[in-house]
Amino acid sequence: MPTLPLVRDSLATILSEARRRLVEKGALPAAVLDQAVDIDVPKQAGYGDFMTNFALVAAKSAGMGPRAVAEALAGELGGDAAFESVEVAGPGFVNLTLAPGWAAGHLSAVQSKDFARSTAAAPKKINVEFVSVNPNGPITVGSGRGAAYGSTLCNVLAAAGHTVHREYYVNDGVNSEQMRLFAESVRSFVEGTPFPEKGYKGDYVQEVADRIAAGGRPEVFRPRSQGYLGHGSGEGVSLGDGEDWMRRHCEDLMVDAQMQALTTFGVTFDVWFSEQSLHDAGVVQTELDTLRDGGAADDQPYRLKLKFAKGGKVVDVEKEDQETILVETEDEEFATTGDSPTVWLRSTKFGDDMDRVLRRKDGRLTYIASDVAYHKDKFNRPEHADKLVTVLGPDHHGYIGRLTAVVAAMLLADGQVKVEPSGEPLSDIDAQIFASAEERDRCRAATALAREKLDVQIFQIVRFVKDGKPAPMRKRDGNIYALIDLVNEIGEKARPSGTREEKQAAGSDVARFFYLMRHHDTAMDFDLDLAEKQSDENPVFYAQYAHARICSVLDKAAKAGFAAEVPFGHDDPLWALLTEHKEKALALKALDLRYEVARCAEDYAVNRLTTYAVELARTYHAFYDACRVVQPDQPELSRARVALCAATRSALQAVFGLLGIGSPERMERDPGATE
Repeated sequence: MPTLPLVRDSLATILSEARRRLVEKGALPAAVLDQAVDIDVPKQAGYGDFMTNFALVAAKSAGMGPRAVAEALAGELGGDAAFESVEVAGPGFVNLTLAPGWAAGHLSAVQSKDFARSTAAAPKKINVEFVSVNPNGPITVGSGRGAAYGSTLCNVLAAAGHTVHREYYVNDGVNSEQMRLFAESVRSFVEGTPFPEKGYKGDYVQEVADRIAAGGRPEVFRPRSQGYLGHGSGEGVSLGDGEDWMRRHCEDLMVDAQMQALTTFGVTFDVWFSEQSLHDAGVVQTELDTLRDGGAADDQPYRLKLKFAKGGKVVDVEKEDQETILVETEDEEFATTGDSPTVWLRSTKFGDDMDRVLRRKDGRLTYIASDVAYHKDKFNRPEHADKLVTVLGPDHHGYIGRLTAVVAAMLLADGQVKVEPSGEPLSDIDAQIFASAEERDRCRAATALAREKLDVQIFQIVRFVKDGKPAPMRKRDGNIYALIDLVNEIGEKARPSGTREEKQAAGSDVARFFYLMRHHDTAMDFDLDLAEKQSDENPVFYAQYAHARICSVLDKAAKAGFAAEVPFGHDDPLWALLTEHKEKALALKALDLRYEVARCAEDYAVNRLTTYAVELARTYHAFYDACRVVQPDQPELSRARVALCAATRSALQAVFGLLGIGSPERMERDPGATE
């Protein structure tokens, strides 16, 4: 179904046409046709429904004062049926107050909960990787924020017209010291072997051990739901005896538990991608060899470190001899002994602050070596992907530079970078980093392309609060507090008489909404007491109660003979009956969802959707209190108001769907709560 124009679209068309007519009349020069027509909501009430700053922007090209341009535009718009009033304000703003019936008529575009969907001007194929915690423990409450954010972002990008692939990267490579310790910790419970130093002691370790002890050793075991790509085949791996079998089985059980927890939380993936599958297929070593052949990696015994000034300019280069430094990787100290030369990714050539180790002296490959092969492979999901979005947790800002360097080096080695020599000679700083001016130009072009194709989003920490005080989210025995524990705890209070599934659905709704209420790159407080309340104080309850209230109103309307739908077109005279201020405010708020989705898809700030949901609910409650919907003595007005309610319900369902929460038709308040 084609995307129907909503209010902002129609206003842009009206303003553009008015500008064209002014040019044709000679009131404005043709140069103003090149200026953008921006429309926004005034920051202060009483200045109209919308405003445009076109006069301020176009004044220079018009050769006129902005106030004169504004007055010309206002005069041209004054007779349009879309407006109740058009006024010039300040130095040249034009404030637009819409005619209620014209605004409400756009509700004819709101036929279903899919009305927020649109076609992006330049739709892209986007791979979004999120959560991706190691398979050595449960999904924690900290990772819950990334899960809620990543899945909502995927929903938003898809709604904006992009093709989206949801991906989880399973760090199950044999080079992981963390996974070795996890397997040895489980083994100590199963076989009574000594517990490893720095091993894992949580309850979940005992639970995995109990399952292994009870289930024996299956010949093949891998979770196959949600597209688990294990060891290159997607069909699992035959497990042998000894350490390898124990480790693989531990990982399988932990991945299965993570899948179940995330599914309960409303998060699913198109693919769970195994890091080890890259090693098994030999592509990690192949990519390492390709980088060395192309000059992006080598085994020279030194590391470069860059010092940046404000603005990202390199002001100093430090060359460290390998024998005198201790290089740290993600999970252990760099191996300083072994027969293999250290292989470095010369990531400083691609804007990173230091070179990174690809292969240690003892021959083991690092995580970043896998990242090179993995990021190249990710461009296949979806096929010929235009962009990779990676969601990482707190304290990962350093990964932005290194992952950008990884993608840049991969693109350069893969022959995807086209560059014309700049002719600019090497500076003294550049000469310490690059072998030639040509190499510098190629690496800079590769870095610029990588920044277009890779977008790393960082979500910040969540501070849990109870009784007004910080509540460390660990159990009394020191065990990890898992996301599923949070969902169950909230659900038990929110739906005390519900089934297990109903409690978990309620707990998931609240947790997701709370995680999404603040911008992902800012720390947030999660108020556990507020999350459990069934009253208007709880923003989730408040928004969902608006939907339940509409369902009740529409049910009563249907029994009175008024259909709960939006059956008439834009120009139907019934819309003109919606003259109350609160009716127009509700119509405009419902119609603004597509605009909010477009904004979120541009800057990834999906927290706007929780704000929108609460504002839409507040606007509906205000309308409900002021405007009786069903009035048998005024059937036409009743039909119009029922249509307004139905459109609002569609908007709420749409935003709830994007947020990944339910749209309940009935809700119970706390006994002491009041409307």
